[in-house]
Amino acid sequence: MPNPVPTVHRAVAAAVVATTVLALSACGSSSTESSDVAEPAPAISIDAGLAVNPGDGDGPAPSPTLSAECLELQEMWAETNRALAGIDETRPRLLVAGFREAQRAFTSVETPDDVAGFAAMEDYLGAASSALADVDPDDADAVASVLTLTFSEADTARAAVAHDQVTTYLDGGCRA
Repeated sequence: MPNPVPTVHRAVAAAVVATTVLALSACGSSSTESSDVAEPAPAISIDAGLAVNPGDGDGPAPSPTLSAECLELQEMWAETNRALAGIDETRPRLLVAGFREAQRAFTSVETPDDVAGFAAMEDYLGAASSALADVDPDDADAVASVLTLTFSEADTARAAVAHDQVTTYLDGGCRA
């Protein structure tokens, strides 16, 4: 029986599922195995004031008004979270694809340098993608070995804290 992928990485995946900022149904994973994974339900409802298309002008103006950059960051974060939520330590191919897609989504927009959490998440996702780049995603032992050698429990704990920091910043309308 192959070694399961280290369970310390579940902490980040659990944090992702528990604190997803937005789940915009229009965005989806481009992973080749996306049909194997159910789309996660949003963790919170989207406030009408945060709607991308706030309406036709009838009624009160939405509040707070978010900048285009903030909306772009929120959409990127939702896509990153969906990719991480698809990680399944019992299916190494989905785990590898999830990390790769999360890293691709996260680096698709420029993130603020002065906001806690963004750099640490970029480092974590980049390290995972780099470590898994040459691994056969069908070899559960190889995937488990690479992740064990790449990340300590402290690394995963830092990634979970960074995830919470990014979520808090985006949840607050991109205000520190």
